[in-house]
Amino acid sequence: MPIYEYDCRRCGTFEVHQKMADAPLTTHDTCGEPVTKRMSVSSFALKGGGWAADGYGGKDAAACGNPAGCGGGGCAMADA
Repeated sequence: MPIYEYDCRRCGTFEVHQKMADAPLTTHDTCGEPVTKRMSVSSFALKGGGWAADGYGGKDAAACGNPAGCGGGGCAMADA
């Protein structure tokens, strides 16, 4: 079950285990204040071999000096 983060004006940030089909919370169960759902970091990660591991899309950061590498475009060495 996913963990969702909410902000409460009185209590701060808190986490709730909810089903994906559940409606977002509108009030904090503890204090009754209105809450807003936070955008949080995804747990998605590319692991193993394949295009993500073998540098598909461009040169590495060491080759061009761009910390993001050349795969994002805008680098003269990407087509070299």
